[in-house]
Amino acid sequence: MNKKLNKILLLMFLTISFLELFSHSNVVKEAIINSSKLWFYNLVPSILPIYLFIDISLNYNYFKYIDIILYPLLNKLFNIKKNISYIFILSILSGFPSNSKYLKNALDNNLINIKEANRLLIFTHFSNPLFIIEGIGVNFLNNKKIGIIILISHYLGNIILGILNRKSYDKISNNNLEYKKNSFINTLSNSITNTFSILILLYGIITFFMIITSLININFNINPIINSLICGLLEITNGISLVSQLSIPVIYKGIIITFLLSFGGLCIHMQVFSILKEYSLKYSSYLKYRIIHGIVSSCIFYCIYISIAK
Repeated sequence: MNKKLNKILLLMFLTISFLELFSHSNVVKEAIINSSKLWFYNLVPSILPIYLFIDISLNYNYFKYIDIILYPLLNKLFNIKKNISYIFILSILSGFPSNSKYLKNALDNNLINIKEANRLLIFTHFSNPLFIIEGIGVNFLNNKKIGIIILISHYLGNIILGILNRKSYDKISNNNLEYKKNSFINTLSNSITNTFSILILLYGIITFFMIITSLININFNINPIINSLICGLLEITNGISLVSQLSIPVIYKGIIITFLLSFGGLCIHMQVFSILKEYSLKYSSYLKYRIIHGIVSSCIFYCIYISIAK
């Protein structure tokens, strides 16, 4: 019965969407142009260099040495096993949804089990640091300092969640990940291909959700603040862009953006769980902690901003 209902609802959604696409072709065209600008000017400059560096480094097992150095600290904070602390480190550097790729890699190599993967999903939900500082702080808010405060708040929220979920893990053999080493030319070529495949995926998702939100706006007269929240809960880049354009004090912009960033947006959730679709991970738990992360990070932003303002 549920499957039939879902199918009927999907067919209705697709039918309405097709009608709306033809009825409001100019709105759709404008949404595609705006999403293209957003992607090219904000995401590509902040994500491309980090993704390239990490992909190349993984081929040479570079992060094995960082893992050795940082494991004692990360183990004390989060009670995680040796040889998987690289997941936390890489998640900070590259941002979501890359954390799901590292988790899948660990699951495929039996470094962790489903229980541990669910726990790691809770506190490896990091946005790309360059996107926060340059994309949000400089490009959207024209204030690098606010971008840094958002970054600190977002990161501290994750760390707090990790500490609060210090549960014991099952004993699994501490295998080392082995990467096939190619020549540097082949490695660079593969890394460029991998990086652009992720960027194109993000472009497609941003465009899809921007079309949907544009069609919602044309059909419903929604308050700008509510509209930016709805858009942000669907797709964070477009939502954050809309929040930055609101005529409200910067502290409120920062609180809303920090919440949306830590929540991640349903499009990021879709990406994470599509990458991990082979494994039965709990979306309900992930969703719950994304909401908690958003609330905790927003509170931290408020406290830091007020302290600095004084």
